[in-house]
Amino acid sequence: MQRRLFFRNAAGLFLAPAAMQFAGTASAATPAVSPIELPPAEDIISSFGWVTDIHYTTAPTHTIPAEDSIRVYSHSLAKLHQAIDVFNTRKLDFAIELGDFKDCTKTVDRELTIGFLQTVESAFRRYQGDRYHVMGNHDFDQISLGDYLANTNNAGDADGKTYYAFVKNGVKYIVLDACFNNDEGEHYSLGKLDWQVAIVPKMEMEWFRKELATGKEPVVVFCHQLVNTWDEKTQNIPHAFFVQNAAEVVDAMEKSGRVLAFICGHFHKGAYSEHNGIHYIVNQGLVERPLPHNVAGMVHIDKNHNLYVEGLWNERSHVCKKA
Repeated sequence: MQRRLFFRNAAGLFLAPAAMQFAGTASAATPAVSPIELPPAEDIISSFGWVTDIHYTTAPTHTIPAEDSIRVYSHSLAKLHQAIDVFNTRKLDFAIELGDFKDCTKTVDRELTIGFLQTVESAFRRYQGDRYHVMGNHDFDQISLGDYLANTNNAGDADGKTYYAFVKNGVKYIVLDACFNNDEGEHYSLGKLDWQVAIVPKMEMEWFRKELATGKEPVVVFCHQLVNTWDEKTQNIPHAFFVQNAAEVVDAMEKSGRVLAFICGHFHKGAYSEHNGIHYIVNQGLVERPLPHNVAGMVHIDKNHNLYVEGLWNERSHVCKKA
């Protein structure tokens, strides 16, 4: 029997008990069934769940008209709880958050900001499986890189690392960190950053090429920032959201012949395109809009290396065929 993808439109009402304490009377719609179908369970070799751009803080709602952005920080924890509750009902290999895990208030307060990180990490730990983090620019507002690493955990050998690789059921997953101020490897820390300057530095690019040359598994790459620069005009994505050496990252992926998809967040509206056989999936920002609006998702990879992107609530779904 084939299973169907959760569709992004609303149907009915749902709010997990664990999330109610954070959302008050707000509720989110239960993901409904889509005509897009997943392959039989026995054909799926690896699956994972994602959330991105949670931006947890106690700051008031913030609007950015130029980005059509309404950041409702007070609903972020409830939305994360909803996503984790769904992930825990499914057979997934891991859950990953794609950066901007926390945010801050206008008052410069390192201890308060560490508290935001600890709170959202505690919520993420409700996932009953392996968990991974991707570095986002807002993760280093008012706290150091050391503060971030001391208060978050990745599964296995990835713990304590900002870029790393791991294999699950015959699929290699590579996490990139573009939160660097320059090519020499100066990492964002304690607010010393310009979010419009994101670089995968030389040392990391050397490591990335070695990882792409090691093993024979198909590869999925994660990052916070975008590299699909060809979509800058076609999908109206501002230049500031891209990794500065995006062309170098894309060239390495294309030359490897192994990369199925590049998955990121950062641009809260989301986007999708395919380029030279690689699918570029930009997920929407969870912090945007009040409940019942929510976005999260799962990806399933079948034995033929096709990707099925299962969007939850208001997130988009995609069927990404292997080139």
